[in-house]
Formats: sequence, C-alpha cells, structure tokens
Amino acid sequence: MENVLSLLGKHFSCPYCEREHYIPTREVLIQREALSRLPSFLSSLLEGKNVLLLCDHITYQVAGEKSEKLLKDTHNLSLQVLHPQGTSRVYAEEKYLRGILQKAEGQDMLVSVGAGTITDLGKYAAYKLHIPVISLPTAPSMNAYTSAVSAFLSGEGLKVTVPVNPPVGVLVDSKIISEAPLDLIKAGFADSLAKAFANADWKISSFLSGEMFCPLPLKIVTEIEAKFIRQGEKIVKRNEEVIVCLMEGLILGGFSMVIAGKSSPASGGEHLISHLLDMEAHKKGLAPYSYHGIQVGLGVLVSSRLYDILRTFSAGEVERRLKKRGVDYQERINFLAQEFPFIKKIFEKKIPLLKELPNKLPPLWEKVQEEVFPLLYPHKEIKEYLRRAECPLRFTEIGVDKALCKKAILQARFIRDRLTVLDLADELGILEEASSSIAC
Repeated sequence: MENVLSLLGKHFSCPYCEREHYIPTREVLIQREALSRLPSFLSSLLEGKNVLLLCDHITYQVAGEKSEKLLKDTHNLSLQVLHPQGTSRVYAEEKYLRGILQKAEGQDMLVSVGAGTITDLGKYAAYKLHIPVISLPTAPSMNAYTSAVSAFLSGEGLKVTVPVNPPVGVLVDSKIISEAPLDLIKAGFADSLAKAFANADWKISSFLSGEMFCPLPLKIVTEIEAKFIRQGEKIVKRNEEVIVCLMEGLILGGFSMVIAGKSSPASGGEHLISHLLDMEAHKKGLAPYSYHGIQVGLGVLVSSRLYDILRTFSAGEVERRLKKRGVDYQERINFLAQEFPFIKKIFEKKIPLLKELPNKLPPLWEKVQEEVFPLLYPHKEIKEYLRRAECPLRFTEIGVDKALCKKAILQARFIRDRLTVLDLADELGILEEASSSIAC
C-alpha cells in the first residue's frame, strides 16, 4: 500500500508495460476517528469552500450528520440526502441523478458519504459538472472508492459502467467501516476475490485481440490480499486490523483500474453475472437480489470452476472443440434481445473476435497455460475463502432460483463486448453443462 501511495497524483513509467501511468487521486487517509479530520482534509486538497455533501437516509445517520456538523463552520455547506424511490433502499439508478446534478450545480466540490451507490452516483454527477469529488466510505463493500468508473442502472434497465474522474481524496474512518453492516463487509470481501479471475480474462483477451495488458494492476493488490483472503473468520468477527487490510485491498483494486484505463483488472465474467441479475431484478420491479459484491462472489465461484475445467484441456482438445462448434450468434442473441433490446449492438461488437477463435486460440493455448492459469485460485480454495467469511455459496441463498441462476450464467456474456471466461466456456461447449451444477 505504501509504495502505491507514493505514486498518488503522479505520472510514472511502468516497469512492466513501459507505458506512462497516472493516478489522479492525491491522498488516501485511513485511520481511527479520521472523520474528525474532514474539514482539514478538504482544505488541504481543494481551495473552494462550496461543498455538496451527498448521502442517503442511512449513511446520513452513520457519518453524514457528523460530517455536516464538522463542515458547517469551515465551508459553505449544501446537504442532499437521498431517499428511496419505490424501493426499500436507494440503489445506483439513473433516476436519482437529475436531482443530484441540480443540487451540485455551482458547487466547488462534492463529498460522497456512503458505500457503492452513493459513491457511483456522486462520482458521475461530479464528472458531469467538472467538479472534484471526495470519497468518504462508510463500508468496505467494493472497490469503486478510487476507481475511474461509475456503475448504475440506466433508464433502459441496462447496468452500465461509464468512465468518470476518480476522487481527489479518500478519507476512511476505520471505526466506521469496521462497524458497517456485516453483509456489506462480506460483500467487499467477496468482490475482492474477483481480481485474479478478471485479470485472467483480460490477459487472454489481450492475447487474442492485441489489446494492451499490464501486469502492474494485479501486482499492486497481491501483497495486501494475502493479509485478508484467508482471514474470513476474523472479518465476520469485525477484527478492525483485518478489515483495514480488506479496505486497503479494495482501494488498491480501484487504483488498478485507473492504471489500466479500464475496468478489466477488477471486472471479468463474474461481474457480468452480477450485472445481469441486477437487470433481471429491475425488469421485474424488484430490488437487487443482494449486494453487488455478494453477487460477484457467486460469480467468482462460476469463473473459478470454469477455469478449473479449462486447465484440463490440451491445445488439441481446444482445437477439436472449436472446429466442432457451429454457432449462429444472431440466433443466440435474439432471445435475450427481446428482453433487453439494447444489448444486441453491444454483443455484435464481439462477434468478429469470436469467429476468429478457431484460428487464434489453439496456437495460443500453451501460452494461456503458462501465463494465465498460474494467476488463479482453484475453485476449491475460493469456495473455502467464501465459506470462512460466511458468504453465500449458492445463488438460491440470495433468492435466485435455479432457472434464473442458469440464465444468468448462460446469458451474461451477451451484455458486454469484452471477452471473458464465459465466452471461452460457451465457445468450447462447457458452459451449458456447467450452468446446471455450479453454485445454483
């Protein structure tokens, strides 16, 4: 963590890909009672005095009210507390953005007080208005606190991930995040397990498409990950030291996306499964089945099992399976496009690469075996890590029945144009069978 913090606000040459990287975030402060330092933290980073404090009806009680009291004597404070619209909680949905944008107009900065929802909505609003954002996390629930993307449900019901500016600063009160709802802490832990699998997806995609891949994003999270990944029992007991390590891992995960210039180092096939579940819930007028990270953890179980199967394939087996397949992509996408018409154009961008797999993938398979598979945790280990942290191990535990579980695993690949293990598994003929037995 310390090495990365020395790079904040700087341009630097990467020792791995030899490109120049830049982390715009200038300061991260993690300590007990850090909230009391909020006024000086803002003043040290930004000159403006007009502040919009954004939270929801829950996070206002957790840290928003105290933030309001701390800032009212040092800054010109405006407060916006979001309340649920048609659901039990506030979720990251486009319908909340108009009000935030109106309230943030003319402000010098926006301070987001909350977890994933408030962070994503706040970053997007600040980006649209060209003002800086400061993040004050209330739970170690996901890695968006330092990322350069914002994820929310569009008015059409598509889970979108859009580029934004990362926060200028992140202020973490370790006491607050350690006392967060346990399900949010578990969500952050489960979300953190995606990194190895997302990087594997990204690396394979780079082999096939020629897109840039950099090893640095995964390397910066590996050291800190070792301090919490096997500590699930301590996490559920709210061990503050381990939870701080988890938070550091999530913060570094956000920086990994900034360094890469895309979400690929932290979001692969496992995230697409979570996104599709959110879309299905929204389509039915339901609240999300669970927190984002909890759903991602179940997606990681799927990805890890698929990669376990792929490990057993030789280049010859890959070639045989790809030659045997006869895929009508338009037919495959039509049934889902009836429910979500906007995804057809998204998936069509990926079709040319998929059609090239029979020629490109077999000659690269040895390279995949040597450089990609060693990055991964076996399915058995991932399941044990999640079990220790008392995270769900089956989709039915979060209210997703077997039919929807199978649908999410089979169809999630269609909602993004990037290549993931879900595409490889389907093209190699193992996804259908696996969808009936993995974590449902």
